[in-house]
Amino acid sequence: MSDDQQEWPRGVPQFNLLGKDWLTVIEAAHYCGVHPDTFAKRADEYGLHPRNFMGKKLYEKAELYRAIHQAPLWHGSSSVGEALRPMSMGWLGPGAGTSQAVEEALKRLRQPVSRAPRRKPKVI
Repeated sequence: MSDDQQEWPRGVPQFNLLGKDWLTVIEAAHYCGVHPDTFAKRADEYGLHPRNFMGKKLYEKAELYRAIHQAPLWHGSSSVGEALRPMSMGWLGPGAGTSQAVEEALKRLRQPVSRAPRRKPKVI
């Protein structure tokens, strides 16, 4: 089934943002991955200002991308309020900020595992 023919559950909005340079509030919120109410409340904090065109608020997609790209990185935190290191090794590769125990576990996971040969089914 192609993406164009994908079946959506009822009540789930469908968005096709390909080729669009200007997005409505709902489309802009979808593009940013937040609820439309959250987007409307916090857009000013990120320097996002809509253009009024024919009675609609329109946001420039490039401006949304810039706001996301310039937003501070989120690393999460532990229950005691201490900042955690990012868990993804990404492009850094092994050894970049990982403990020795983690590196040993990754080394064991990379080793090939020898398995017993499959049994042939019995013919009756």
